[in-house]
Amino acid sequence: MAPRPRPRRSAPARAATLTILLLPLLLLASPSLPLSSAAPSPPSSAVPATQRQVASASDPPASPPPPARRAPRPRHRHRRHPPPPPPPRQRRRRLNFGERLGIAFAGVAVAMQLFLGAFLALRACQLRRLDKAEVSSSTPLT
Repeated sequence: MAPRPRPRRSAPARAATLTILLLPLLLLASPSLPLSSAAPSPPSSAVPATQRQVASASDPPASPPPPARRAPRPRHRHRRHPPPPPPPRQRRRRLNFGERLGIAFAGVAVAMQLFLGAFLALRACQLRRLDKAEVSSSTPLT
């Protein structure tokens, strides 16, 4: 017997699984995020002011600061959309010829059983009547 194929997962389920599996890998591989095991850098106040001035004098001119970000726009609250209408009912699948033929044979078999039962019941009634008539005719009249 061949093994059954596994049911396919839906696309959102697959995406969620991949995200959960790949998120730790991406966080560990990212060089921009400091690891918690790394030694914390000393605060700028711990470095004497004279060293900060010397370091800034020997460094090349710094690049201009990045452009200021725009203030975030206020979010408008939208009304929730009504749920979509239910999908239309699908029509029933039509039976193929073999299925229809099998149902026809089953119907004929049921009809024949009913006719046979009715015939046997009628025949039993007739035989009882004949038996009663014989019994009554065979008794002597006194």
